[in-house]
Amino acid sequence: MSEQKLKICVLAEANGDHTFVQCEVLKNFGHEVTLISPNKGRCPEGVKHIECHVENANGIFGKLRWLFRIYQGVKSAQADVYHAHYAAELTTWMAWILRKKPFVISCLGGDVLFDEQGSQSFIRRWFTKRALKKCDYVTVVSHFLGKVVQAMGISSQKIQRVIWGVNTKKFYEIDDDGSFRKQWKIDQDAPLIFSPRQFKPFYNQGLMIRAFADVLIKMPNAVLTLSTYNQDDEFRTEMESLVDELEVRENIRFLPGLNPQEMMLAYNASDMVLSLPPSDGTPVSVMEAMVCGTPVVMTNLERFKEFFAHKESALFTPLEQKDIVHNICDLLSNNDLYECIRTEGKKIIVENADLHSQTRILEEIFYRLLNQGKRTS
Repeated sequence: MSEQKLKICVLAEANGDHTFVQCEVLKNFGHEVTLISPNKGRCPEGVKHIECHVENANGIFGKLRWLFRIYQGVKSAQADVYHAHYAAELTTWMAWILRKKPFVISCLGGDVLFDEQGSQSFIRRWFTKRALKKCDYVTVVSHFLGKVVQAMGISSQKIQRVIWGVNTKKFYEIDDDGSFRKQWKIDQDAPLIFSPRQFKPFYNQGLMIRAFADVLIKMPNAVLTLSTYNQDDEFRTEMESLVDELEVRENIRFLPGLNPQEMMLAYNASDMVLSLPPSDGTPVSVMEAMVCGTPVVMTNLERFKEFFAHKESALFTPLEQKDIVHNICDLLSNNDLYECIRTEGKKIIVENADLHSQTRILEEIFYRLLNQGKRTS
């Protein structure tokens, strides 16, 4: 773009891949990027990182120290634009309290789906709504989330869809060399199912394992790989017991958290991806799988139909064991269906959810707000 380069302050937790990638893309566009995070984490080279972490945030005094560090960090930022990459987050709320302008908030799903995901207390909901009402612009990853935000009293005129999609320079289809299967002792001809979501009860890995035990009746050499990224330790123990109870240990692999390159190899090595949370925004892991040419069986949520069509670009399933079993077996045994979903899913992501082209839309929002500010000053 011919516009001048910007000083952009990103407000987000630093322990997520999405934060890292967003900062990296904005930096590669030539902007001066500062990340302010309430915690420790990775930060791309060339991006200034202000960590507001404290060693002991327990108890009232620990929490007050932490809040004061966040206050200091956000207050110290001097930028052309402030962008919060999650509405329900401490640095987001602090930017609103300190009246940082222009201020853009991106809503991703769990931050505004209060009732569905039950992840926000009354206080967190109140702060999130106030920040959204007082900020200058809101981006949402789907029109569905746009309606959720509008229902909070935010004008549709300051809401725009920006899909925080896939970095297609890091996730793409390759000729699989078999190294991933070899590493995890999986036969090259075994049907391979991959669950890439966080390892927590919310994502229904228990239901997956039970359904997979039935899949083995029809496909006895199939393998289910489960990412244990950000795992709930107690839940992991329960799932280990379930695997032994169902006698499917030889066909299950628990994978550690994988870096982007390892995830790309896992997607390409897999025959399908399984994603079964009861509520969701626009899951990036699902889109990453699709752009790698791996079809997805996913929860039948109406909001997904904004992007995908059943039996054309994805396979939607009710959260019932028999239905999950049917859809997995249908996909893995029907070559025409498989190829259609694989091809169309990849096409949709490349055309509509490439992270770089979507970030350009965010960049245009930044420039528009700055120009509006100049005209009114």
